[in-house]
Amino acid sequence: MAETSLFCQVNTAATGPAETAKKHVPVITVPATIKVGQPFTVTIKVGEAPHVMENGHFIQFVDLYSGHIYISRVDFTAELNKPEVTLTIVLPHEGKRTLRAFSRCNLHGIWEGSKEVVVTK
Repeated sequence: MAETSLFCQVNTAATGPAETAKKHVPVITVPATIKVGQPFTVTIKVGEAPHVMENGHFIQFVDLYSGHIYISRVDFTAELNKPEVTLTIVLPHEGKRTLRAFSRCNLHGIWEGSKEVVVTK
């Protein structure tokens, strides 16, 4: 059964129930060094603990943003996918950037995880 209160907001590790957050907050992994205009890989794994991918309970998608700028979406299907993805992206501007990932669970709503990165020349 869906937890309706979780569908009324974007949930984070700080705002959602701790046990639920462990399986839903996207974890972002990037290289230590990011160069402006150069491709690099971003890995997004949903949860620090594995999330089930069953017909009645699964991660539907993951979105990636740089700040508020949309970069990509990856859709998942129940039973046939693992909620993890690696993308190759380019950040065209120097400075501090916040990569933000959103995952959507069909029973527990939308969850956000973020990672600060520094883009250098």
